[in-house]
Amino acid sequence: MGVFFLFLLATAAGCLSTLYWIREDDLGRGYFQMNALIVLCLLGLAVAVWALHPFQPFGGSPAAGNAALLTSLAGAFVYYALVWRERWRPARWAVTAALAGSGAALLIAGPQLARLDPPLPYRDLLLAAGLASSALLLGWSLVTMLLGHWYLIAPRLSFRHLMLFCQVLLAVVLMRAAIVAAGMGAAAVAEPGAGPDPWRHLAGFEGEGMFFWFRLLWGLAIPLTLAVMALHCARRGSNQSATGILYVLVVGTFIGEITALYVSLATGVPV
Repeated sequence: MGVFFLFLLATAAGCLSTLYWIREDDLGRGYFQMNALIVLCLLGLAVAVWALHPFQPFGGSPAAGNAALLTSLAGAFVYYALVWRERWRPARWAVTAALAGSGAALLIAGPQLARLDPPLPYRDLLLAAGLASSALLLGWSLVTMLLGHWYLIAPRLSFRHLMLFCQVLLAVVLMRAAIVAAGMGAAAVAEPGAGPDPWRHLAGFEGEGMFFWFRLLWGLAIPLTLAVMALHCARRGSNQSATGILYVLVVGTFIGEITALYVSLATGVPV
């Protein structure tokens, strides 16, 4: 259940981070309403998991974690209401509150749910970077795909928006790959200590190796290839081809990041 909870928070935070990049007048109310409803559904499910399932995702910091989670949900509700009224300036403040709340809840819950025993160098920093980059990859892949689909509704929309989102998405995939590589490096040089060897537990098939290597293929190699292809299609003005590619990229990203969260919680190695 911890994996599902973190996945919901990360996807919501990532989607919220995309809402600053396009002027509201360019896309209109409908696009931002759609994104606000997606975020509300994700955060609503996260709150339901937190309220109904008997586990404590925030560990020793329940007050801060609970406040952050509820702040994110309240901010998302206010954002949706302001978008409905087309009050764009205060809507930016509401989305910032929702982003800050969901991001804080994610960074509080992650270390509490992950294993603590692997003696990794810079473990806390790598875990925070891994959760943040996972959120960005989940959010930007999903919203870039939705933006490509939006060109079917608004065919006169400038392609510079899709090109920008594809460029950012490619950069996020590369950043995610670099952070995963740093986690792998930390596991490779860490001393085993009293517990299992971190690298063997991560990459060996006697540990979580089957899930880890599957995660690298579906969650990094395939999205990286598809992000390059989608950017090429966007530059050529082929939004339907780009959107089709982005659909597959979203599937790969979701599979890869859910698997990554499982491996990170099971091994304590942020990947």
